[in-house]
Amino acid sequence: MRDGASGLGHPREPHPDGAAGRRARPADAEAAAARRTGLTDAGDDADGRAPSAEPAEPAESAQTAESAQPAESDDADARRARLMDALVTVVAERGYPRTTVEEVAARAGLPTGAFHACFGGIEECFLAAYERGTRLLLARTEAAYRAESSWPAAVRAGLRAALELAAAEPAFARMCVIDASMVGARAHRARVAFLARFRAFLGGPGIPRIPDDIRNAIIGGVYTMVYNHVECDRTAELPELADPLTDFLLAFYREGGSPASS
Repeated sequence: MRDGASGLGHPREPHPDGAAGRRARPADAEAAAARRTGLTDAGDDADGRAPSAEPAEPAESAQTAESAQPAESDDADARRARLMDALVTVVAERGYPRTTVEEVAARAGLPTGAFHACFGGIEECFLAAYERGTRLLLARTEAAYRAESSWPAAVRAGLRAALELAAAEPAFARMCVIDASMVGARAHRARVAFLARFRAFLGGPGIPRIPDDIRNAIIGGVYTMVYNHVECDRTAELPELADPLTDFLLAFYREGGSPASS
């Protein structure tokens, strides 16, 4: 993948007066992630930029019996969201191999038939939940990255945002990091595509070029550290890795002449 192909942006040039040129960090993605066990986003914008996440449909309608019924498509979207949220929880508790359609539907408060109307099976539901959550994680990472005026500070902020979201959503983190390796070829391809999106943060105008193999090894090393923490039930400690992992990452660029301190 060439630099920038994913649509992820690079930090703006520093403003002459420092902080005055920075953008405020969007808060909508953070609010959406904090409210749900499963993660919800609104898909990619037409220009390829990571989207802002909108709050998911509520699991239970607040409308009274006298209120107008929602459109059928809205009902279907709400059911899908409930089932994905339930799957994230069940997989975190039981592991992917022991997760069943019946248990996911029951956890969502829906009949088994509703599950089959939304998904072709557990794998399809897993992939939908995985892709929904990783899109949101990338959106939050990019928002933090773009808010900084220098590249080293942007890398540090983006990595910290990703780790904080994973720590705040331990069920999603376990599903995404541990169980995704058990699902099959489609999940493997989704994981490879997700990790490839992070390459855009590590290359572009004003950033020294390093060999693609080295850049991929950096991403793999960061991912391995995250995996080890999640596997050992230390997900809550992930934000503590932000500074050492950033220092590890930036060390590969010092020799190329990039300012490697934030």
